Amino acid sequence: MIEKYPSQTRTHLDLACGTGYAVAHFEKHGYQSIGVDASVPMLIVGRKRAPNLVAGDLRTLPLRTTFARITCLYDSLNHFQTTEDLVAAFSCVRSAMSADSLFFFDVNHPDIYPAVWGLRDPYVSTGIDHHLEIATTYSRREKRAHGLVTGWVKLPNGERVAIREAHTQRPWSEDEIGECLRAAGLDVVEVIDFDPFQEIDTVDAQGVKLFFVCGRT
Repeated sequence: MIEKYPSQTRTHLDLACGTGYAVAHFEKHGYQSIGVDASVPMLIVGRKRAPNLVAGDLRTLPLRTTFARITCLYDSLNHFQTTEDLVAAFSCVRSAMSADSLFFFDVNHPDIYPAVWGLRDPYVSTGIDHHLEIATTYSRREKRAHGLVTGWVKLPNGERVAIREAHTQRPWSEDEIGECLRAAGLDVVEVIDFDPFQEIDTVDAQGVKLFFVCGRT
């Protein structure tokens, strides 16, 4: 996307930046990049990779400038549960965009939730330095997916850290995303079917992820 949509202005904002992978990636491509995330522990880790990370809520961004490129990746927007939250986040994005800015983001394809999150058996990954189990459930009636992540990981210094995280996501259709974007004053430039793990042939789904490219109305 960086190559397909080149920008003469090299400023970038990454929302829900986590530990700063996208910020570091854009910096390698010559951008001045800033990341925002609500998790202070993740920002502490991320600042070892990319120093320009700040704490903030996507629905009330603490920034007063514009960026040429804005990203929100790793299905972060699926964690929003209501259209009001999604429109609020999109409205904050628009306020950080100039006429030439573009907003890149992905969401999970709705089919992934019954096909993957609805599986009876948990996902398990184990090795000499980690053990991870992800147990998931999906309610079609409630349009909610729940995941419980448990296990442990051994850090480079030998410390063993326990993991226990609960996640809730909501599937958003392409039409629902489009309505929220329009309500926030954003237009869809392109929507791409995106399969980062080449897993579409192994699941009963029409798609894996939807990748959006958006500009200001």
